[in-house]
Amino acid sequence: MKMDDPTVPEFASHDSYTRFARRVRRERRFATDDLSRAFIHTVLATAPKRVLSINKGTILYRAQLDIDEVETPDDEGGMRFETLGLGRDRMVPKPELVQSGRVNPAGIAYLYLASHELTAVSEVRPWIGVGVSVAQFRIKRDLKALDLTLGHGEFGFTKLTFEQLFGRAPVDGETKRRAVWTDIDSAFSRPVSRAEESIDYVPTQILAEAFRDAGYEAIVYRSNFGDPGYNIVLFDITDGEIRNCAPFTVKKRSCPDEWCRSCG
Repeated sequence: MKMDDPTVPEFASHDSYTRFARRVRRERRFATDDLSRAFIHTVLATAPKRVLSINKGTILYRAQLDIDEVETPDDEGGMRFETLGLGRDRMVPKPELVQSGRVNPAGIAYLYLASHELTAVSEVRPWIGVGVSVAQFRIKRDLKALDLTLGHGEFGFTKLTFEQLFGRAPVDGETKRRAVWTDIDSAFSRPVSRAEESIDYVPTQILAEAFRDAGYEAIVYRSNFGDPGYNIVLFDITDGEIRNCAPFTVKKRSCPDEWCRSCG
């Protein structure tokens, strides 16, 4: 099998990501073989055109299922329940508690944020009537991020002509690069079922770790839930500072604005 070549740099095929994902899911889990290493190095060699900066002071959002209900005295000497967003200890991930996710392996905490409140809520997949806490986080310093969103919503094979797709015409290096990166974006954005998570997240977790080791401090990818925002993952959870947290309740799933403040 022809290998990806980071010295050119050029991918061996338009479906190099698909081959890599299959390999690390079913054959060599920790990307220790020559084929996987060559793919990762080619991804990194073609990544610089996707660099962007997340500026200090940027406000991003994080959602978590559940809200707090606190009993407080009222003006008449009785007690009333006040609905609040979750506290910092619930909104900031703890390494010892985090489960395997799209970007992080179990036990390694990254900070999952979003550019829009609705995006943050959509990503936790709430059901009707559930309480959701949405916090604002402020970025504490300028961050070097990798933008995976170019070509979002497409599939790698759509970058090819009919003749190229069926091997009747050569595929140039630029077309292969665009196809592979489109597949990478789709892999980070695509929802998976709870039963699939442990296996399907392996390829994206490996790539995320490679991005982090290469000096990127965050990655940006699109949500696949049909809302307008972006997902942003910070590799260092201390780069985001929580400012506040408010409670919301999902009212219905058919409305684009499908949630509202539970506290009125």
